[in-house]
Amino acid sequence: MIKKILLALLILIIVIGLSTFVYIQINKSPQIFQESTAGIYTSQERIVSADTIVKTQLGEVVGFTDNYDTHAWLGIPYASAPVGPLRWKAPQDAQPWGTRFKATEYGSPCVQFWGRVAGGDGQRGDLLGEEDCLHLNVWAPQSRSKSLPVMVWIHGGGNDSGSARIYQGHHLAGTKDVVVVTINYRLGILGWFSHDAVRETSTSPLDASGNYGTLDIIAALQWVQDNIAAFGGDANNVTIFGESAGGRNVYSMLASPLAKGLFHKAIVQSGTAETTPLIQAEDYPDAAPKRAISGLRNSSSALIEMVARKQAPDLSQTDLRASIDAKSGSEVMHMMRSTESYELMRLLTENSGQLGYIQVANVLQDGIVIPKTTTMELLSRPGSYNQVPLMLGTTRDEQKVFMSADPKYVDMRLGLFPKVKDQLWYDLVSDYVSKMWKAASVDEPAKRILAAGGPEVYAFRFDWDDSPSNFLIDIKGLLGATHSMEINYVFGDFIGGLPYQPVYSKDNADGRKALALSMMDYWAGFAHSGSPAKGYSGEQVEWTAWQASGSNVMLLDAPDSGGTRMENVRDNVSDIKQRIAADAVMVQQKDRCWAYASLFLHGYQADDFWDPQEYADLGCQAYPAGEFRER
Repeated sequence: MIKKILLALLILIIVIGLSTFVYIQINKSPQIFQESTAGIYTSQERIVSADTIVKTQLGEVVGFTDNYDTHAWLGIPYASAPVGPLRWKAPQDAQPWGTRFKATEYGSPCVQFWGRVAGGDGQRGDLLGEEDCLHLNVWAPQSRSKSLPVMVWIHGGGNDSGSARIYQGHHLAGTKDVVVVTINYRLGILGWFSHDAVRETSTSPLDASGNYGTLDIIAALQWVQDNIAAFGGDANNVTIFGESAGGRNVYSMLASPLAKGLFHKAIVQSGTAETTPLIQAEDYPDAAPKRAISGLRNSSSALIEMVARKQAPDLSQTDLRASIDAKSGSEVMHMMRSTESYELMRLLTENSGQLGYIQVANVLQDGIVIPKTTTMELLSRPGSYNQVPLMLGTTRDEQKVFMSADPKYVDMRLGLFPKVKDQLWYDLVSDYVSKMWKAASVDEPAKRILAAGGPEVYAFRFDWDDSPSNFLIDIKGLLGATHSMEINYVFGDFIGGLPYQPVYSKDNADGRKALALSMMDYWAGFAHSGSPAKGYSGEQVEWTAWQASGSNVMLLDAPDSGGTRMENVRDNVSDIKQRIAADAVMVQQKDRCWAYASLFLHGYQADDFWDPQEYADLGCQAYPAGEFRER
C-alpha cells in the first residue's frame, strides 16, 4: 500500500512539474521587436536629451530618446489636478511651470481598483492611482522637420479602469511618421457624477454636466490643438482612436458638439455608441422601471446614500433618503468632496457586492456635453454629429476573454489550467455576443451613416487566433480572437501593452509580426490620408470602404491563416434576432429569453435594439427581462 501511495505521489509530482514547465514555455514571449521588458510601466533610467527640449504654452518640456528613433515625453499635465474643490468640476487649465518640466516618468493612473489594464502592481481588491492624474504622453520621430499626422489614443477599461501608461507609441511613431499621444482621463464615479446637488452648486454648465471624464478627453484634445506643433505634429490632422470603453469615448467625441474641430478622423475598436440618460445615472437602483433598461451600474444617488450611511448607520433606508433630500446641495457636495477617494470606491464595491469591481453610469446625456438622444440616432441625421472619416471594427471572438474567467463556463484544473466545460455552448454564446458587438458597433452605424450621405466608413474584423495549445490547455479554444487582443498589433508591441503573453510563442512569432506590421501600416495610412487604402507604405492589400453590397470588411489575420483580405461579412441585428428564435441548440425557452435580454437589453452595446413587444412575441412573458441582469 505504501509503495502504491509513493508511486502515486511520484506520478503527481512529475505531472505537476511537467505542467509547470509547459505553462512557463507557453508564457515565454520572443522579442521580435525592439522593446525591452525592463521598466516599461514603472520608473526606469531615462536620460534627458537636449534634442527633446520643446516649448509648450505652459513652459519648456524635456524628454528622452526612445526606441525606433523616437523622442518621448511622459507625464505632461494637460489640466490642473482635479482635487479638493475641483473634484466633480470641468477640467481647469494647468498652471505654467517655472522651470523646465522633466517629462521622463509616466504620471499616476487615475483612481481605480487594480486590474490588468491599471498600469500598476496589485491584486484583486487593491486600490491604486491618484486624483492628480490628468497627464498625457507623446512620441514623435526624432526628425521633426515636417508637420506630421497626430494619433491620440484613448484607453479602454470600462471607463472605470485603465491607464495610458501601458501603451507605448514609439513603434508606431518611429516607423510610420506620426506623432502618437496617449491620455489619462478621470474614471468611474470621479469621472461621471450627475445629481441635483451638482447642478445646484455649479457656476457653469460644464461643471453641472456630470461628464467630467468626457470633458477631460476634450481638454486633452484642446491641448493637442494648442501644443502639438512643438512636437512636430499637425493640429489640422488629428486622428482619435480607442478600444472598448476607449472606442465608446471616440463615439462620444463624434456626438459632442464641444469636440467639433478638435479631430479630423476617428477609429473605433470594439466600442459602443451607448450613452446614458440622466434618469438612469441619477436615480436609486431600485427606482424601477426607470432603470429597467440599464445594467446594474452604480448611480450618483447610490454613492451619496452609501456615504451618508457611514455617518448615520442606524437610520432606516427611508429615513436616510429623507435626510439626504433635506440637505442643501452645498451640504451634499461638502460631504462628498470631504470623503477620501479610496473610501468612495470601497463604498461602491460594497454596494455592488463584488470586491474590487464596480460599474458606474457614464457618458451621460446631459444636453451640453452629450446630446439628449442616442448616438445611433445622431448618426442617422446629417450635420447632427462631428462627421469625419471612420474606421470601425471588432474582434471575431469578443466575448471569450470574459467567459474564460467565468466559472459558469470554465473549470480550473490544478488551480492553473482553465478548461471549457462545454465547448459547443461556449462557442455559441461567444458567437452571439460577438456578432451583436459587431452589428451594433460597426454594421448598424455604417448603414445609418451611408444612408444619410455621411463620410466613408472602413470596417474591419480581427481574426488572429494562432495561440499555442497542448494537452493541458487549449488557448485557441479558450480565447480565439478575443476582445482587446488587436491592440498590441496596432502598437506593434508584444512585450508591453496588454498582458496577452500566454498567447505568444516562437511558433506564431513570424505571423504575428507580419500582421502587426500590416495593421500599423493601415492605421497610419488612415491617419495620413483618411483612408487605410493600401497602407502608409502603399504595399498592403487594398482596403475599400464599407458598402451596402459586396465586400465590406477587412479581415485581419496572419499570412498562414488567410492574411489580410476584403470579404463580405455582415452582422445585422434583425438576422441575430431571427437566429435566436430558430436556434435548435437552445432547447429551453428560457435560453432564448436569456439570449434576447442579454444581447439587446443588458449587454455591453447600446439598447437601441431592445423591443419589449418582440420579447413577448418570442414567448418570454414568463421570464421578466430584469431577472437576466448580471452584476
